[in-house]
Amino acid sequence: MKHIRKLFGAYHALLYAHPIYTQAVQSSILMGIGDIISQVAFEDKGIKGIDKGRVIRFAGIGLIFMGPVLQLWYMKLEKLNAKSLYARTVKKVTADQLVAAPVILLTVMSAVSLMEGHTVDETKAKLKNYYCEVLLTNYKVSEFSLLSIDIIDVTYTDCK
Repeated sequence: MKHIRKLFGAYHALLYAHPIYTQAVQSSILMGIGDIISQVAFEDKGIKGIDKGRVIRFAGIGLIFMGPVLQLWYMKLEKLNAKSLYARTVKKVTADQLVAAPVILLTVMSAVSLMEGHTVDETKAKLKNYYCEVLLTNYKVSEFSLLSIDIIDVTYTDCK
């Protein structure tokens, strides 16, 4: 337990000292692990069938795009004020879902398609076929943001 506390303390110090870099690395790791889980658990590829290139692409998106962008976005959201915690939370979730979600999903879906070797026209077709479905699915689960966006300490929601 002592080692876990020490590791958590080091992570916490890094997060405060270098929030953007820390979130970039963290997002890279989480997106890479998430893709491995997706391939093994939902695509039935098995450990030996994992597409390593895809894992690297997802980790790269986390490192270069998702980590830094989300860190900066949540820092901006943190500045929103309202008269009550509930009103503030609703404001933050609304801004997050109406401004950030569409842009981030569009960017990530485009980047993944292009990094898979699809042409710009093929990527446009994929977006035309799937973007709205993905965005609507995001909105269906966004109510969980109401639970976390103002309850979890700012430090751990990508903010400083």
